[in-house]
Amino acid sequence: MKKILFASLTALTLSVSLPGLTAKAVNNDPYADYDETVYMDMELEENLKAPAVGEREHAAVKNYMGRLGRDLVQKNYIVDLMRNDEVVLVTIPTDDLFLPNDTLLTPAAPGKLRPIISLLNDPMMFKVVYAVHTDNTGSPTYNMNLSHERNTSIYEWLLDQVSEDLIIIPYEFGDTEPLVANDSRKGRKENRRLEIFLIPGPKLITLAQKGALK
Repeated sequence: MKKILFASLTALTLSVSLPGLTAKAVNNDPYADYDETVYMDMELEENLKAPAVGEREHAAVKNYMGRLGRDLVQKNYIVDLMRNDEVVLVTIPTDDLFLPNDTLLTPAAPGKLRPIISLLNDPMMFKVVYAVHTDNTGSPTYNMNLSHERNTSIYEWLLDQVSEDLIIIPYEFGDTEPLVANDSRKGRKENRRLEIFLIPGPKLITLAQKGALK
């Protein structure tokens, strides 16, 4: 996955990643082929492209996601915009969610995740993709297992918080996708992270088509 630049916790200007992904003409019905079973078989990069936003809807979606990103920055999240500003990426250090080497969410973790959950009341507004990463402390097998177990804890918690109609696609990468070198304590902390991608869902695209996206 292409490396992503983080916005600072106080910055209101969000950077753009993956510039090669531009808006394209798509089926006028954004609900067509909106099927979780299809997305489950996709690689992460492919999942981040779907569903696509048409050229006619792009400006409204971009503005909406930009506002959403700025609101999350104000709540002290690490935020970036991707896919030509159509996708919001929220990065949460897993140290905020788990004790060292533990796989169960801490009592404080729901409070860190709940502002994200509050955006997901309508299951058709967003498709949610997330990825769990570790540093390289321990063997690759250990780190992949740690990532897997933490993914399970997050996924089970999410299913208790949102509609069963919300599409959630989880990934676990262990230590295979570091953001920075793992040769310092600071670097390892930065690599231990949960990445949450908020991707426009069919209702969000439909509202943009109608000029009703607020």
